[in-house]
Amino acid sequence: MAPPTDTHEIASSFALASTIVLKLREFTRKPVTEQVRLKARLEALVGEAIRPLPLTGRIVLDVPDGAAVVVLAGPKEALDIAERSQAGAADLLLCIGVNYGPVSPVDDDFRGPGLVGDGLVTAMTLSQATVPGRLLASRSFREALEASAPGRARELKHAGVFTDASLRAHELYTLDPRAARAHQRRRIAFGLVTVIAILMAGFGVRAMRSAAVPAPAPAPAAIAPAPPPAPLAPISPAVIEFAIRPQGEVYVDGLLKGTAPPLARLEVSPGSHTIEVVHGKFAPVYLEVELAPSEVVTVKHAFVQKRRPSTARRLLNDLRRQLGF
Repeated sequence: MAPPTDTHEIASSFALASTIVLKLREFTRKPVTEQVRLKARLEALVGEAIRPLPLTGRIVLDVPDGAAVVVLAGPKEALDIAERSQAGAADLLLCIGVNYGPVSPVDDDFRGPGLVGDGLVTAMTLSQATVPGRLLASRSFREALEASAPGRARELKHAGVFTDASLRAHELYTLDPRAARAHQRRRIAFGLVTVIAILMAGFGVRAMRSAAVPAPAPAPAAIAPAPPPAPLAPISPAVIEFAIRPQGEVYVDGLLKGTAPPLARLEVSPGSHTIEVVHGKFAPVYLEVELAPSEVVTVKHAFVQKRRPSTARRLLNDLRRQLGF
């Protein structure tokens, strides 16, 4: 359960809302002083990203390694917040997951008021599945965006399927760089047209008053806003395949991902990972791998107990050794 940092009330027992989870990569491995500094930077970033949205349209939550924003206004506003957060992240290793689903208020005796629900859980799962600089959205979020803002929905393209630790498959979508650049160009053009319209209106008023008032100095030329930074190209996930006999619990980076079989294939972000497969009292299998985008690696192992020779065979072997055979 995530406790809210803003005070709100949700009227019904649950509400459908867009949830954005902003996760700081490797946050728990940092020293405490560095964690405090990173949290402060993230809070400032989120504060700027949600500024255009009224207080009644969003709820900000604190999560262990980042922050979450529950947007009650609509999916389009949620995507705008996620894009502003990604653009302003700079050198922050920020992983962003966006989902649309149910959230419900709860009041815990120990943690106080907060929110729970699949809308929040799935967004946290997506933030763990992505890499810094890449936004991942769920299928339910894209469908909600398609219903309210079809033009913005076309900016999200299919990015594969992710299977979580509960063997639940999630269809993933990410921002299409070309569509995002076109959207930014439209925003810049609209801003320029607005500036020109204001300037022309000012010139018209001054022309009407020119007979009685001396002509003022010309207005300074409008400065076009700087173009946005080019979005990062989508990064293809790496794949770990499992061929385990008879069965084993699979841990990746210390987190349980499932039991193989039935788990046979798992998509992970490119980079360094630790893989551990455990089965009963057998010695576990432990691997450290460095995976490139789209790379496929297979973990194959059989947990089979070695058969001890029978008593008669042991006596025969001892006799042979004594006789020099």
